[in-house]
Amino acid sequence: MGEDRSDSQTSKSMVMEYQVIPGLYAPTAEDKKYYQDLSICILTPCGGYENSVKFTKCITNMVAYSWMNGLRVYQMGITERMVVDWARNELARIAKDKINEFTGQKFTHILWLDDDHVFEADLACVLARHDKDMVSALYYARVGKTLPVVYVKDDSAKDKYKHFPLIEAPNCLFECDAVGFGAMLMRRDVLDRVPQPWFTIDYNAGEDIAFCVKAKEHGIGVYCDGQYKLGHVGVPRVIGHQDYLNYMRDNQSEFSDKVKVKLGDTNG
Repeated sequence: MGEDRSDSQTSKSMVMEYQVIPGLYAPTAEDKKYYQDLSICILTPCGGYENSVKFTKCITNMVAYSWMNGLRVYQMGITERMVVDWARNELARIAKDKINEFTGQKFTHILWLDDDHVFEADLACVLARHDKDMVSALYYARVGKTLPVVYVKDDSAKDKYKHFPLIEAPNCLFECDAVGFGAMLMRRDVLDRVPQPWFTIDYNAGEDIAFCVKAKEHGIGVYCDGQYKLGHVGVPRVIGHQDYLNYMRDNQSEFSDKVKVKLGDTNG
């Protein structure tokens, strides 16, 4: 009979270290120790019935990389074709008191992700290591002015919801007054500390700014990691004749030696 090597194989696999993947954050031993007590639920208010395949790929890679580094992402909650403030409130109500059937305890964190973003696999690992009540990655508005979706309040205004977008976000972790919820890691107990309704949307402010204002009023800090930048999927372009003409003008050399052919004239 062959030699029984099960013990040596087991011990080798238990001490195996994953290789560092170029371009991704490699969590430290201290990070991984902190991750041990965390359990995350992803919440995504979907605008339609279908998600971008790019978003699906990003989610899959992020969950795999998180688990690979000891950060446990257990479940994902979604809504479909629901007004965004209703959707966020519904997801938050469910996640607030939900018992994770895999642990028998409540989730420690909620990762808000919008399905019109693309990101790297290390997103959750990076945001979690900051150990903040609310921390967002940095992304930019996809319509209108292409500015950071990070805001500072107007201290001169009586309207507490009046905020301005930052013109330039620092390339570091920084505290701000409000952020979008497109890529936000939040401690679940923030929902215990901020009274309902959490998300409101009216002429004063969008639902994300409204939540941040309430959170700040209850002593909760709002942060943004200016080093971690996402892609915000924009509105698809409509390609017309002028686009064709512009393309041909900018790429004349590519087509200058092509053979011209005579086409039949359907007008007789």
